[in-house]
Amino acid sequence: MASEDYEGRKIQVVGFDDATSDERIVEFIDPAVSSAESVVAVFNRGSDWHDARVSINPRLDGVSAEFLTWALNIARRMM
Repeated sequence: MASEDYEGRKIQVVGFDDATSDERIVEFIDPAVSSAESVVAVFNRGSDWHDARVSINPRLDGVSAEFLTWALNIARRMM
């Protein structure tokens, strides 16, 4: 599990392939929010970035656009 710095916070970044759905998934976990749940997950079944989708944890009251942009840039590099 890698971590990336976002505004002085260490965000855990977990990338994996889901064999059941043929998706590549990148999850972003902020220990300040929850140590076990992702804040944002980016998933992609295709080989093109245009096929990627974003899931935001429904237990949260949204995420900032700045955080989402930051996470998407990292996910794009990893995919």
